[in-house]
Amino acid sequence: MAKRWIASGNKVSMICGGWKNCKNKENVDGVEIIRVGSPMTLYALSPVAFFKMKEEPDIIIDVENGIPFFTQLFVRNKKIFLHIHHVHKGVWFKQLPLPLAIIGWFIETKIMPRVYQKVPILTISESSKKEIENEKLGKVIGVINPGINFAEYKKYSKNKKPVVLFLNRIKKYKGLDVLLQAVKEIKKYKIDLEIWIAGGGDKTEVEKMKKYVLQNDLNNVKFLGKISEEKKAELMQKAWIFVNPSFKEGWGIVNIESNYFGTPVIGSNVSGIKDSIVDGKTGLLFEYENPHQLAEKIKEIILNKRLRKKMELNSKNWSKKFDFQSKAKEYLGIIENYISLKKVK
Repeated sequence: MAKRWIASGNKVSMICGGWKNCKNKENVDGVEIIRVGSPMTLYALSPVAFFKMKEEPDIIIDVENGIPFFTQLFVRNKKIFLHIHHVHKGVWFKQLPLPLAIIGWFIETKIMPRVYQKVPILTISESSKKEIENEKLGKVIGVINPGINFAEYKKYSKNKKPVVLFLNRIKKYKGLDVLLQAVKEIKKYKIDLEIWIAGGGDKTEVEKMKKYVLQNDLNNVKFLGKISEEKKAELMQKAWIFVNPSFKEGWGIVNIESNYFGTPVIGSNVSGIKDSIVDGKTGLLFEYENPHQLAEKIKEIILNKRLRKKMELNSKNWSKKFDFQSKAKEYLGIIENYISLKKVK
């Protein structure tokens, strides 16, 4: 999105976390990247990085990932917008030890609304907008669904044997355990299928999932680890079904990416995921943490060729609505329109 803003005549700088031996400053496709600290220290060090910037920005987009950068506290006389993917709320308690979960929850629901009371908010789905407003976190001025890259990749046909794909970070709230329980149940139907698990994540959670697979003799499950964009495109094309059993998402961009390659998605009926899946057309929704229902949905798509082929076509058509070019223009348009209205007032 930043590259497209640059193409339309803007300058874009990005402050983000770094890693061992990384470049502190780098220009990537015209975007000035400023790396500081680590995921643990980024928020504390971001003010230092901000004041070291060569040019002061006209507009600041403060991206909240559970907690914001609190730019309101150290930036003056600048137009600040808060970008929230989704309200974390229960995710804190699914993902972190209780003391840290309480701290995260308190910052997000109690401190952040006070600090950002008058800051306009942008988000990525109607579900997120509703949650932000219900939690009284602030006023949402625009909803922009994420775009995807309509890049050209090597073409692959669907796998001869049915394949169910999970491609995500392996974290507790992502729901891989629900999929594996569903796979265990599907065994009784004697459907010859493969389950591909791709993506890195929490080492403890990965080992826990692998242990479950061994204990239940799920020999059709393959862990592929972290993969490249090219490999992701290959897997999404070959898969018959993509499964997203997450507890919550802001939108679920992997759902749209799968659709782009003609693969229907079965996802949990929760915030974000229910926004990116057109139930019955581009995929199916199931009750969160209900492995029996998930197993039935998987079986339905695999055994019903007519339904599957119809969903494959619908998926491709649905994904065409989410190109990065139009989304970048829409995002910037909302910001510019808001600033113009403020000037009039």
